[in-house]
Amino acid sequence: MSNLKKVLIGALMLLPLVVSTSVSADDNGGQKLVEPVTLIFNFQVSGQLTGTTSAGSPIYTVGGPGYAPPAIYPDGQVSDDIDPGRKGVELANAQITFTGQMTDPIVPFTCLPGSCTLTFPDGSVLQSNAGVALEGRAINLWGPVIKSPSYDPTKGIIPIRILGCGGLKEVAGKGRWAGMVGSICFNGTLNFNESNPTSLTGSSKCTITLHTPANPQMIP
Repeated sequence: MSNLKKVLIGALMLLPLVVSTSVSADDNGGQKLVEPVTLIFNFQVSGQLTGTTSAGSPIYTVGGPGYAPPAIYPDGQVSDDIDPGRKGVELANAQITFTGQMTDPIVPFTCLPGSCTLTFPDGSVLQSNAGVALEGRAINLWGPVIKSPSYDPTKGIIPIRILGCGGLKEVAGKGRWAGMVGSICFNGTLNFNESNPTSLTGSSKCTITLHTPANPQMIP
């Protein structure tokens, strides 16, 4: 048998394995990827001052859509482009409370337990906490994000970098993520409005990682 025939036969034998691998790695067909599953969304949020804590800290209630990025570049950068057809989740009723003064170098904030709700089109609902508080920080000491499209000092719109993480659990028992538990990490900006402190907008790339708990009864 010639070397060419051997190569062709070997390639044909490997073809089913290659096709199988491609299918298992392609989530468009409905297969679940290997856990933990990782999702990336670009959230666009807005909200209002809706109250204060017993200690007098402001509470903002925010929400908005999360879009799957249209591209992740070879250098790892996630596209900022928003394609309305790629909306994959909706954030609602996230009650964020800030600690300290809003002008402090680092301003800690927390999403009140159970208030951050992420709803997917298939009925899955992820809720904040799961025993791990959803917490973050606004970093005033780095100054405003001057290259943000939201930056408008003449109108008092000041984007400040935020970062943080917290726990999530699926509470509806529906959809692809039914019964799962995991985490969300965010990295973006909150646009503080100096002209109207009751208003808050922002955007953030969020990574959600989920898995099936070995013992669901252990999840708070």
